[in-house]
Amino acid sequence: MDDATRTQCIAVFGGSGLLGKEIIGTAMRKGMQVKGLYKPGSEPQIQTKGLEITTGQLTESPKIRHTLEGTIGAIIVFGPRLGKRNNPQPFCADATARIIEEMKKLGVERLIVQTGAMAGGDSPNWSWFVRRFVKSYRKNYPEINKDRDAQETVTKESGLDWTITRTFRISSGKGTGKVRALENVRISFFTHTPRPDFAKFLLDELMSGTHHRKTIYVVK
Repeated sequence: MDDATRTQCIAVFGGSGLLGKEIIGTAMRKGMQVKGLYKPGSEPQIQTKGLEITTGQLTESPKIRHTLEGTIGAIIVFGPRLGKRNNPQPFCADATARIIEEMKKLGVERLIVQTGAMAGGDSPNWSWFVRRFVKSYRKNYPEINKDRDAQETVTKESGLDWTITRTFRISSGKGTGKVRALENVRISFFTHTPRPDFAKFLLDELMSGTHHRKTIYVVK
């Protein structure tokens, strides 16, 4: 891969999810190259020009390394799929640690990690409704909550050029073209981030952002 291509090639982990798909689509519309790691059965059914697919698990370091080779940075947007009577095993912290390890080996420095508004402990900026929601979430998914906190910790201790982005709710539909990115922001029942705008922000932040080694909330 030549230098000109390398400057526009990124890695996306979590590309099978709605946000991941939005990021990849936005990146390719910008003329960028994308490499994604997909677990078996989650790969796109139609091969798309500009997307290099690697099939494997987040527990497989060689697959992670192959996904990162030749890229300038990585975006992590994976997470557990929660639902009624569905309490999956936590994996975000361990998977992020493996990605960081391979990034260091390859000399890839830029890392964007998406978590959630309730990660990292309580916030005085939560509304009454959000505090009740967080209390219920932590009661129902205590290990998932701890895993998200641990994911942020391994990211901050990585020594890489990281940015952690938090959202409360990612909404569907058309974006507005604008989001706010702040280290402290009021989170209420109405707080949301349009998916197209969030995807564009994550790409812009990876390529030429200003929130280096900061934890920020991204909201409409």
